[in-house]
Amino acid sequence: MTASSAIGREPIAVVGAGVKTPGGSTVDDLWDALCAARSTAEVYTDDRLPRDVRVLVSRVHAFDPSRYLSPVERRRFDRAHQLAIGAAQDAMDQSGPELPPRERCAVVCGVGLGAAAIQEEQHGRLLEHGLKGISPLAIPTMMPSALTALLSLRFGFTGPCLTVSTACASGASAIAHGVVLLRGGAADLVLAGGADSLLTYSALAGFVRLDVMSRQVECPELASRPFDQNRDGFVMGEGAGFVVLQRAADVSATGRQVFGYVLGHASTADAFNLVAPCPDGRSALACMRLALADAGVTIDDLSHVNAHGTSTVPGDSSEGIALSSLSGTTRVPLTAVKGTTGHLIAGSGAVEAIVALRSLQARLVPPVAGLRQIDSRIDLDIVRDVPRPIGLGPALSNSFGFGGMNTALVLGAP
Repeated sequence: MTASSAIGREPIAVVGAGVKTPGGSTVDDLWDALCAARSTAEVYTDDRLPRDVRVLVSRVHAFDPSRYLSPVERRRFDRAHQLAIGAAQDAMDQSGPELPPRERCAVVCGVGLGAAAIQEEQHGRLLEHGLKGISPLAIPTMMPSALTALLSLRFGFTGPCLTVSTACASGASAIAHGVVLLRGGAADLVLAGGADSLLTYSALAGFVRLDVMSRQVECPELASRPFDQNRDGFVMGEGAGFVVLQRAADVSATGRQVFGYVLGHASTADAFNLVAPCPDGRSALACMRLALADAGVTIDDLSHVNAHGTSTVPGDSSEGIALSSLSGTTRVPLTAVKGTTGHLIAGSGAVEAIVALRSLQARLVPPVAGLRQIDSRIDLDIVRDVPRPIGLGPALSNSFGFGGMNTALVLGAP
């Protein structure tokens, strides 16, 4: 099925993609880690943690910020900002040097907590040194919109610049908003994605208190295992993913290389709980159905699903129920990347959309890392152990966040 024949509306082309993740700092390196079902979990160390509290995290090690940022920028910008700038620059470099007029170029960023490291650092300085210890740039760099502003400044884009915050769905929501801008004629090119780095004492302490993180510190490679019978929570990761979007017709006129297509999207809300998903998955199901309808495809057309797959008991159960209701008797291969990347919060949805596009290119679905025994209550065709070949159909990529924030993207092959 081609992009042009599958959609209900004009497809939006992805002409560039960049990632900075624990699994790799290029799309190809991340792809290799996913196909090898490689875990990246490691023990987080901080003297402030009680001795009986041990936390697992997934860090981005293969990232050199000096390739993208000056020494002054590296001192001033939060870790999340740095990862985002790296991923966005890679995406822009891939898209090519010729751009529409800068007033027709837009930025949409998905942000979770924002500048967590700066917030913690500045609060510590305030307590230790008083008012004079605070940086004059503390507020501008801590604001959720800081990342959007930094990318606008970096690339000189003067069109719409928007910040989206839908918890763990933020990166996917940013891509969806980019599609809206292009379809509505408000922009001719959109840089869209998400980023977070919450590997700070205060942020991790909050997630520990929420009781959503894995305790498998003695066996880190099994800590994040979406849809496993014995899953017990996620591993906090850090990372960023960005794509460059243009209308397919505009790309055809330039001959620019296409990474893939966004065929459809949708967003819904559970209106159920500030943290827990709706147990029956009704709003997640509605979101997926609306996204498929927006793309003009059905479940039978899909080549695979890239699930949100947090590795929490209620999260995977709710998504599993929704996907079972969506697919019925249709057996669609399903994967989830958080066994390799950890949970990237606002970066997750964008990174996972990029992985789904890479799967469509390779016609191959990577396995779920850490998965040993599929939850007997989840009746889905989950890819495990080794990558699986797929057909030519589009992919569905799910992102579900705290507060019941749901976004689904339907993606097509180039």
